[in-house]
Amino acid sequence: MSKQKQELSAEEETDEEFITRITQPRVWTTLNDTFAIQSIPEDRLEDVIDLFTHYYVHEEQLCIGNGLTHDQESVDQFIELVKHWISDTLSTIVIEKSSGKIVGVVVCRVCLVEDHSLNFSRLRLYDGKIWNEIHNFNNYLNQKVNIYNLYGTDAFCRIYAWFVLPPYRHRGLGTKLLESVIAKRVPEMMHFGCKVVSGIFTGKTSQRIAESLGLKTLYEANHMEWATQNNVQLNYNELLAENALVKVMAMEII
Repeated sequence: MSKQKQELSAEEETDEEFITRITQPRVWTTLNDTFAIQSIPEDRLEDVIDLFTHYYVHEEQLCIGNGLTHDQESVDQFIELVKHWISDTLSTIVIEKSSGKIVGVVVCRVCLVEDHSLNFSRLRLYDGKIWNEIHNFNNYLNQKVNIYNLYGTDAFCRIYAWFVLPPYRHRGLGTKLLESVIAKRVPEMMHFGCKVVSGIFTGKTSQRIAESLGLKTLYEANHMEWATQNNVQLNYNELLAENALVKVMAMEII
């Protein structure tokens, strides 16, 4: 189909037809005929939550540094937020075809300028001391960069979490997940004026992959230094300290 015909089809498609189409489970690509990168089927939502409950909270940089797993109330609060983030079906998973196991996920959703104004007009307090400390650091970073003003947009695709199980890393799965957001998800969201993808990236590896795919650093902060300045106690070891630099990164999809 020519580009002109594609644009015409998008213009003629109603919002209801668009929502129906994008919420259907779809396979974006496969890797070595071993892994499928696809949207999340409704019957696999609990499996995605299990991935966060049993693995992500023990592996992610900020979760480890702040000691999230030592505060069950904070873990529960985080999991409730994950359920909310994945509820709009825009997130993507990696499935090992031979076992059916979910081995990776990228959680993203469209953020609107009116929601931004509401969120920053009030103080948001969540359950759990540790989660509030993590949220406050993320909030600090997000306030440093106004994506809406910077890119002249009323909507953008925010990456909330991006994770591959340790035994499945170094196979290109993390790259494929992020590529699916850039090449598949965001172009579809242009239907609603969304043309930018952005997120907070922790750890040198995720930052390197994001940069290789075209995302630019808009702001960066050292988590350990921020914690010291804000009287937040961290549990950093030498390896985590080497990855303490956290970056807000973004790119415009043209």
